[in-house]
Amino acid sequence: MQAVKKSIDLVLLVITSALVIFLTVAAIWQVFTRFVLGDPSIITEEVLRFSLIWIAFLGGAYAFGQDEHLAISFLRDKITGKAHLGLRWLIDLIVIGFALFVLVIGGYTIASATMAELSPILRIPMGWIYGILPVSGVIVIFYQVYNMMNRQEVEVPRPEEKGDHKWM
Repeated sequence: MQAVKKSIDLVLLVITSALVIFLTVAAIWQVFTRFVLGDPSIITEEVLRFSLIWIAFLGGAYAFGQDEHLAISFLRDKITGKAHLGLRWLIDLIVIGFALFVLVIGGYTIASATMAELSPILRIPMGWIYGILPVSGVIVIFYQVYNMMNRQEVEVPRPEEKGDHKWM
């Protein structure tokens, strides 16, 4: 299972890195055409918007794989022992439920419903854009299950970590 996780990590890093590079080049092109040529590119705004959506969802899924996602941990950090582990499991199950019902099922529903709707400029099905929702949802569920399986039996925060809020 660790080999599968490493493969997914690599694929996500390659895709999101390529999209970030593409996003940067497209943004520079948009600025160049608007201010230097005086004739703004008509497709770059839509391409940038769609790329940013995909980067956000794939990057968010990757963060779950690294167990570095955004968390409000003030309650979790105050609890120790088995109660701490129980709270972590509850949080894990809520995340899996959200990913399943909102991202996978809801995302699939909206992607399917919008396959006939074309984007205004690129004329591609909007379902392709919304298709990132179920894809990222499946990845989040995989990562969350992986993290749960690899978590120590009783995870107790170290005393020096309690109340230590690091800004990333």
